[in-house]
Order: sequence, then structure tokens, then C-alpha cells
Amino acid sequence: MEHRSYGETKNCKGCRFWSDMLAQSEAGTVTAMCINSDSPESGKYMAGWSKCTEWKSGHYGSIDSPGESEEIQDMYAQDVIDA
Repeated sequence: MEHRSYGETKNCKGCRFWSDMLAQSEAGTVTAMCINSDSPESGKYMAGWSKCTEWKSGHYGSIDSPGESEEIQDMYAQDVIDA
């Protein structure tokens, strides 16, 4: 089963812009919307194994995590890890 990898993989499931709020399951595969406006995949539902040139580590989780999005965005803003 696909799940978030918190930056451990350089694909969508490891990216901070793989949405927690806009996700679905299609035939056993989790897809979530890319919410990175700089990405060519922005606004598209992507499988966790997909890759993109605008990947950014999701070591704190998605920037739209329910109930935590402002805190997570602040952590990324203060973090020196950018890739």
C-alpha cells in the first residue's frame, strides 16, 4: 500500500507537496494532488511512486496536513533542509 515516506524517498510520497487533504484510492493505489504551484504536475492526482523536477523533502509531512498545516509550513520555513 502506498503511504507517505516523510522525505525518505525522492518521489511524490516523500514530497511535502503531495496533499494530505486531496487524496483518493484508485484500484488499491493511493493518489494525492500535487499542490506545488511550481510543479508541471500541479493540480494533478499523482501516485506515490511518481516523480517530478520540483520535489521537496516532506520530512515534516505535507504542508496541508489536517490541523497542523500552519505549524508544518513554519517548520519548513525555518528548516535548512531544502531538498
